Amino acid sequence: MKRRWHISVAVVTLLAVSLVFAWVVAEMIAGDLAAISAQAARKDAALAERRVSLGLAACVERAKHAAETAVASVLSNPTDAALAEISRREPFVRNAFRWVAGRGVVFPVERGATQEERRFLGRYVTLFEEGFRDTAKDFTWKSWFEGDRLSFVGWRRAADGSIVGVELETVAFLAEFPSVLADAAGEGFVIEVRDGSGKALFKTGATPEEAPPDEVFTLSPVLPHRTLALWRMGASDIASDGIGVQLLAASAGGVIFLLFAAGIVVLVAEARHERRESERKTSFVSNVSHELKTPLTSIRLCAEMLSEGRAKDDAAKARYLGVITKESERLTRLVDNVLDFGRLEQNRRKYDFADVDLRNVVRDAAESLRSRVESAGMALAVETTAEPAVRRVDRDAVSQIVLNLIDNAVKYAAEGKRLDVRVGSQGAVTVADRGPGVPRRDRERVFDRFYRCDDSLAAKSSGSGLGLSIARRLAEGMGGTLVCAEREGGGAEFILNFGGCQ
Repeated sequence: MKRRWHISVAVVTLLAVSLVFAWVVAEMIAGDLAAISAQAARKDAALAERRVSLGLAACVERAKHAAETAVASVLSNPTDAALAEISRREPFVRNAFRWVAGRGVVFPVERGATQEERRFLGRYVTLFEEGFRDTAKDFTWKSWFEGDRLSFVGWRRAADGSIVGVELETVAFLAEFPSVLADAAGEGFVIEVRDGSGKALFKTGATPEEAPPDEVFTLSPVLPHRTLALWRMGASDIASDGIGVQLLAASAGGVIFLLFAAGIVVLVAEARHERRESERKTSFVSNVSHELKTPLTSIRLCAEMLSEGRAKDDAAKARYLGVITKESERLTRLVDNVLDFGRLEQNRRKYDFADVDLRNVVRDAAESLRSRVESAGMALAVETTAEPAVRRVDRDAVSQIVLNLIDNAVKYAAEGKRLDVRVGSQGAVTVADRGPGVPRRDRERVFDRFYRCDDSLAAKSSGSGLGLSIARRLAEGMGGTLVCAEREGGGAEFILNFGGCQ
């Protein structure tokens, strides 16, 4: 009886010690996970702030460069007509001016000026009164505030000694800011740009009511007196989940150590898997958001120019309408790709099989993108065999494959200046370019969803990473093959094949 009592005490003691040990280890793990999560959150916020600052700076610098180029073109003969022409034709210039020592502003003059020009003269009266004694040879830029409204004014000395300058059209480059914020935010953040009084100027999404931002950064000197607020959404609760798992494991008593080790292995594996999936989803959403925002920004800017009457002649109106049409077609292609991707992922893509002459399908698809190919600086050549190449396929699916292959070549191989689309005597469809080619190690991986093989090319060309993946899955769904190969003489070629004639 006494022996049984000692055994019971030993078992209870071991159970208690195991439970305490499991609890202590769980507390330590929870603390470490919380610290890692907080550190990762701060790092992610800093990276997001860096991306936003660089993106906004690029928008402002593009506008400044366009304005500087316009001013440089008239420095040798800065007439009133030339300055007026800058304001009329350059979308990034709101007003142009000329100042002469001893006379002040000689263009525009208040008498006979438009209402906008009179407001401009009133806005910068202090600058004009102080003069431009210390003007350097290169362009000088100054941020200017009227109330809480931020403007940028820049100037340079002309050949005759006068000062020629411009005020930026802030609406033109501010239209690009939402896409910059959306690109930096992804799924993990809500980002807001605020003015000096704390009022929100741009925001990427909704935040909990009255929730203060997790991080606040200043945007100076890119945007003086502007701040960037970030909210981290959907913070991880891994630590508390881990404690629950360890408490349950503690009830097993003598086997707690094995359960604890197994739990850690499972937790780490699951965390890695979830992280990979999260990164892929974040990259996908970010890329698609950027792909959508870019044409939407162009459409919005051109529409605003037309609605505000800034297009003074028919040629300018036609140019803006052409941009709207081209970018709308680009949006349609992207949305079709995303929808097809969803159907393929869920195995819901249906094919309408019929006997189709591949020559007609390929020729029509290539010609529909000819203007896009040529606008990218590439020559498009379409060659088809003289004999019919009839296959039992889905006409629309084949057309989409060819469109995706051509679009991929335009994005990544435009420097090759040439794109050849061929239907061979055996019915194989080839889309070949003279670009940098695809390394041997990546010729299969380029067909993986979201995969982009070259970071330098990916930095220059935005994309969702779906085009080639969709193309191959469509080909396989119709019983065909799609492969990537090296083109003789340099470049890459994608070969679509459905076997022999039907």
